[in-house]
Amino acid sequence: MTLLVSDAIAHIRHTLASEDVPSIGAYRILNDAGQYMVNMHNWRWCEGAQADLSLTASQDYIWLPDDFREIVAIQPTNGLNAGFRLTTQERLLQLRSLAVSNSFEYHAAVVHAPRAAAASGVIRPNSIVNGDDIEITDAYNPTVRFTAGNGSNTATVRYYAIGANASGTASNLATAINEAGGLYLRATVSGSDVTVTHQRTGTRGNSMSFDTDPDGTNSGSWTTTVYQTGIDGGPVRARLDIWPTPGQDELDRVMIYYRRGWQACDSDNALIPIPDWVETLYLTLVRAFSRGYERESEASIEARIAEVKAGPVYAAAMLRDKEMVTHVGPLAGGAAQGTRQMYDHLWNFTSVNGPS
Repeated sequence: MTLLVSDAIAHIRHTLASEDVPSIGAYRILNDAGQYMVNMHNWRWCEGAQADLSLTASQDYIWLPDDFREIVAIQPTNGLNAGFRLTTQERLLQLRSLAVSNSFEYHAAVVHAPRAAAASGVIRPNSIVNGDDIEITDAYNPTVRFTAGNGSNTATVRYYAIGANASGTASNLATAINEAGGLYLRATVSGSDVTVTHQRTGTRGNSMSFDTDPDGTNSGSWTTTVYQTGIDGGPVRARLDIWPTPGQDELDRVMIYYRRGWQACDSDNALIPIPDWVETLYLTLVRAFSRGYERESEASIEARIAEVKAGPVYAAAMLRDKEMVTHVGPLAGGAAQGTRQMYDHLWNFTSVNGPS
């Protein structure tokens, strides 16, 4: 069977004996019932979600999928280091405090934080001579002018040297930007490109700008672009804080199986992504939430869903879910197995006869 959002809304109307949907909204009822259903048991049907995660240079975290609930398995791809070890936040802080910044494996801890993003852009000094200027504003502090050549640095005027080539000039400009304490910006160099990243997340950083002709002389040759807009932090999201910090971008370098959460309903014609054998349980919860919100004086939501959880519909769904995997093989991860992994050269020690 298939269950559409419109079918579930019909159950709201039916249980309330009214064609009018409660003022709190049908989607709110459907999503609250769905959230409770995926949280009321560690369903195996929620475990099949997969994702390939990417590493970002100089970023010590990885955002997890929107519907993430729990990591089931995690593994790096293409021989990236030796492994990926999940640990605690306390241990992660200990590792980050070490003087050594590399390891044979990544360590990671799941944390929750608003997913904000910082604005960034690129500056390329193509043909720059002494005296050429570029002005940079970060939308927070006074504009700072960067001038090719020698001079006395001030809070709003900084000087940088012309390099032997474009990449050398880019490196010197990046150093000048990083040393300008009056700007909330950080510059990195790749070839002849200077990538400038705002140090404060959010949309205000989108007003960051580069003026390559502040004095109107049109001197020099520059290429500038703002290619990443800032995003204000919204609801908290799950992410992996990692150590060590990646030194370069790595696309799809970490594979995970994870237990997914509820996927929000936002369209009457959308399919509710649940197995057919759990539809009855979901609709029972929808009806309980509908009556609980609309007729709270008769019985609270807590009382109604407690009745559902103690009833045969939930028991049958839970039994059906458990039957999918009845045997997962012998126990693994014990001391004997660990010893064998340490001495793999002895793998056939007892499988052949001794010399006669």
